[in-house]
Amino acid sequence: MKYLLIAAITGLFCSCQTNDNGKEKLILGSPKAVVTDQINKDTSIRGPLAYAPEVPKTADGDTIDVKMDVHHRMFKISKDVSFTSWMFGNAVPGPVLKVRVGQTVRFSMTDRSNDTMRNVGMDMNMAPMQHSIDFHAAMVNPEDKYRSIQPGETITFTWTANYPGVFMYHCGTPMVLMHMIYGMIGMVIVEPKEGFPGKPDREFAIVQNEYYLSKKGDYYVPDTAKARLKQPSFVTFNGKVAQYVVHPLKVKAGERIRLYIMNDGPNNATNFHVIGTILDKVWLDGNPKNQLVGMQSVFLGPASGAIVEFVVPEKGTYTFVDHSFADADMGAMGSFQAD
Repeated sequence: MKYLLIAAITGLFCSCQTNDNGKEKLILGSPKAVVTDQINKDTSIRGPLAYAPEVPKTADGDTIDVKMDVHHRMFKISKDVSFTSWMFGNAVPGPVLKVRVGQTVRFSMTDRSNDTMRNVGMDMNMAPMQHSIDFHAAMVNPEDKYRSIQPGETITFTWTANYPGVFMYHCGTPMVLMHMIYGMIGMVIVEPKEGFPGKPDREFAIVQNEYYLSKKGDYYVPDTAKARLKQPSFVTFNGKVAQYVVHPLKVKAGERIRLYIMNDGPNNATNFHVIGTILDKVWLDGNPKNQLVGMQSVFLGPASGAIVEFVVPEKGTYTFVDHSFADADMGAMGSFQAD
């Protein structure tokens, strides 16, 4: 009933303008967020969500329900490195959300940091605490929607997608840097109403992030001092060190590949490059109006995204890297295996 009420009055709280093409109306703002102490028994994620490199399908309807919760858990980023993580859903980065321009997201999140403490110790730097979420794809009052909630509380709010692109989400609870290096990051893909131009043969989602860790016994803990100095311990694609070197992404020779790329930082820029081909289409921030052609790499600062397309010219292994090779050496490296 609460959700129906929010949906029914959304229009009363929104102001409308036109976007950059002068045709589509922008939906600005939404009803006030609702915070309760009711914990949903369902711990799974819900909605058009998938863990990268998988790209979720958009859902039908003008309004879609999206749910993901906050957990404190150990997360393994390589064979020998596990760290005390705070995460959206069940991984770092959190699940990719995909919506269409004009769709309203009815979002729900429970802070489960007190629940997940049952399996870990206080000495592991995993104490329950406040968390929040900040959607860069939304146009709402951050003091209301992105407010911090207490362990055991649930926040529900709505936002409407106005612009196509590849956007970041992250925890916005102070200190923001600390929450991000603990793993509270993710990607939102917003496609135009008519879909993105062209039809690739395959598509993948790639989120780059930095880890700042210090060893503590058999595990690692995030190190805010290192993060302030911008001295990462590891840099990864989709949360794990060089995982696509060990398990390459499978493609076929001659195929057109589309990548949704998001640099979640939190601190450093990236120069994304695929060895052996040309990025023949690059849409900066994932908006087709921001098209570049024939690029050798795409430069993305923190909280910058892009959609890139390229053709795999022949059979072989095509390594992709952050061409700042210090980052590649720290784990920002993978490959496409073309058969």
